[in-house]
Amino acid sequence: MSDPAIRVQNLSRQYGKLFAVQDLSFEIPRGDVVGFVGANGAGKTTTMRVLATLDYPSAGTCEVLGHNVVLEPEKVRHKIGWMPDDLGNFENVTVIEFLDFYARAMGFKGKERRERIEEVMDFTELHPLADRLSDKLSKGQTQRLGLARALIHDPEILIMDEPAAGLDPKARVELKRLIRVLADDGKTVFISSHILSELG
Repeated sequence: MSDPAIRVQNLSRQYGKLFAVQDLSFEIPRGDVVGFVGANGAGKTTTMRVLATLDYPSAGTCEVLGHNVVLEPEKVRHKIGWMPDDLGNFENVTVIEFLDFYARAMGFKGKERRERIEEVMDFTELHPLADRLSDKLSKGQTQRLGLARALIHDPEILIMDEPAAGLDPKARVELKRLIRVLADDGKTVFISSHILSELG
């Protein structure tokens, strides 16, 4: 029997006396789309940051495709695409320059890099925005850029923190369509939201 895509066992993350996450356990089978629902402040982002190797557990273990996130972070990073709730602000950087930077950071070179950028721009329909400054995009366009960045290295697992927050109805429908396509392609998708209907 193969390892689940994600396995969390008795995870706790403590900051001083405050528990952001306490004794959390769950598993996500490979190829599933799973919603992670809870109120703001419930620990969803903290849990996802630990899975993305951006934070450390205070107790418990987390594994991605059988790799421990603390002991084997590099292996985990190659397997996941991380889409935070805020992409950040990159002034004077166009959409295509933004994606080219991340493709280079992922080790893509030459023709392979250009082809990979083309593929993710095709999927997220970003070609018309290629020369637009990345900090001048709408919320929906920014989310598509964040998704393209997360998919650059064709990860097996996509971890998305509040991807539908602040989107208008049209952008939300489009995001759901892209997630369905990714699921049909066999990817595991782990999505957080504080509103259950956003994930429907």
